[in-house]
Amino acid sequence: MPTFSRRADVHAVLTDPRFTVPPVPGDAPPGTIGWLRANVARFSTGPDHRRRRALAVTELERVDVADLRHAAARRTAALPHEHVEAVARRVPVEVLAGALGVPGAAARDVATVARAYHPHSPAGPEADAALARLVGACGGTADELTAARIGLLVQTWDATARLVATAGTAVSAVSTASGVPAEAAVAHALADDPPVRVTRRHARDAARVGGSAVAAGSVVELDLADADLGFGAGAHECPGQAHAVALACGVLDPLAIRKDLR
Repeated sequence: MPTFSRRADVHAVLTDPRFTVPPVPGDAPPGTIGWLRANVARFSTGPDHRRRRALAVTELERVDVADLRHAAARRTAALPHEHVEAVARRVPVEVLAGALGVPGAAARDVATVARAYHPHSPAGPEADAALARLVGACGGTADELTAARIGLLVQTWDATARLVATAGTAVSAVSTASGVPAEAAVAHALADDPPVRVTRRHARDAARVGGSAVAAGSVVELDLADADLGFGAGAHECPGQAHAVALACGVLDPLAIRKDLR
């Protein structure tokens, strides 16, 4: 599998319409992991992607990022002293679920679905059962809006939690003279070790990337970390960047004060 890591090459692939996300089967029964993959923007292309992404963007636009940060800080401060990784797995997804109007979405169910979310990950009855409970928390209808909401929660459990954990280890290494240690730590983490390091694209047509020939139908791997494109670029650029940073900073604010970053 060809791999590209130079920023110019990675950006070129992410913004070239000849490269699409690898397709997923679209005939899975409603309410299953296969159905979720087939109905979120993350694994879609063309008109389906634009429609599904718009649903996710609309959901995110209802959420005030400042309120999100404050809610994450309050919830973290109310928890017993825990390792930052434990807090990172709980708080962001619970706070975002509440902000999206689905407070009944259990973090443990989001975790189970997240482990089966990507097409290369195994799925099974346990993941399907967890997804069914999340569909129920979102109103009980297995439609694209429900898929968008669950997709946002899954991304929060996965990528945002890793951002919190990585930034947490960076707090002590970042100067706090500016009075914004959380922002500094998150920026440090995004530059040094972003939560999403690698993504893949399918070459619909033959192309050349950085002087290398890419055959039609092949899959290329993109190193987002080395390219300093942790949130991606192009049509699939992460729509929740501000929300992820707000959640991460909200968790880190009280932890930095308590010095629980260990």
